[in-house]
Amino acid sequence: MSHRMLRIDAGGLSWRLAAAALVLLAWAGPLHAQPHESGPITIGGSAQVQGPLTVHGKLIVAGNVFASGPLTAAYFTGPASARGLPYGSGYLKVFNGPVTVHGDMVVQGDLTVAGPLTVDGPIAASGGIDADGPMREREYGR
Repeated sequence: MSHRMLRIDAGGLSWRLAAAALVLLAWAGPLHAQPHESGPITIGGSAQVQGPLTVHGKLIVAGNVFASGPLTAAYFTGPASARGLPYGSGYLKVFNGPVTVHGDMVVQGDLTVAGPLTVDGPIAASGGIDADGPMREREYGR
């Protein structure tokens, strides 16, 4: 072997590695879902949350409520509380990541949560309220 074969151009190699790393970071984007926080919110259709949902207020849904984790609220109530809410099924809002709502949340369609659903106030739904995990009312029998 000659000394020419063993020689490595370190400057050129590091430049290529740095460029490849930048391209990889630009292509990958965020590595995990970003949390969402909002004040009181009304969604004019259905909502899908890919992560836990926490509502510091009331949750009123014109359709069905489903959580794939535990569901906790002050109490559950039926269509009497959500009766005047129009059902809007043509729009779907998807939240990627955990969502925290500081105030009331109104959904004029169905609500699906891929994770736990925690509501400080009541859940009022014109459709069904269901969960894969345990369902708990803090003010049971109200």
